Amino acid sequence: MRKEYQKEYRKKYALQKKIITFPLDNAFFHEISRRSKIVDMSVNSFAKNIVTTYLNNEKPISLTPYQTQKINEYIQISRGIANNLNQMAHNSNMGLGVDINILLQTLKNYEDNFTDIIKKLSNDY
Repeated sequence: MRKEYQKEYRKKYALQKKIITFPLDNAFFHEISRRSKIVDMSVNSFAKNIVTTYLNNEKPISLTPYQTQKINEYIQISRGIANNLNQMAHNSNMGLGVDINILLQTLKNYEDNFTDIIKKLSNDY
């Protein structure tokens, strides 16, 4: 039963996908290998990413694990700020006072954190 499933899977896969192989100078291979390690991808996946983004006229996205972590930190900070603003808006709608200084300090903190993350990301590139 399993062999039949695998046979059908391979047949379907061969109809949907094609494998391309070509020789590459050692210098290019080593450069692709080096860059693939930076973004924590296999050489083949990285090369496929380069080709498909080129064919789709997209800008290649090659984030390092560090950059991904920093972006996730930014997202977490953004969600925290949005949650705080939501709470302040709710309090304001309920007739409770909103301390404008806290609001401005929160926004300033957000801007500072965002600036730090962008600087760190641009220094890594």
